[in-house]
Amino acid sequence: MRKGTKWVLWILGLMLAAIFINFYMNLYSFAYALITVLLLAFMGWGFLAKLKNDVRQHEDYHRREHQSANDDIDRYTR
Repeated sequence: MRKGTKWVLWILGLMLAAIFINFYMNLYSFAYALITVLLLAFMGWGFLAKLKNDVRQHEDYHRREHQSANDDIDRYTR
């Protein structure tokens, strides 16, 4: 397991433990605030993954277009 993944799992575990402890101690507002922070973190993570995927698709599309243009030039200049 990579070092970054291990830290993320530790933080996730601590956040979940903090949420359960706050519900147990009747500190609902703090528990819901932690849930909100956790949801925002997952939404940000998903946004970054989608953005990275879109950039890769864009680069692949332009690489294919450039390659086909070079093939056309080679074919017509023979």
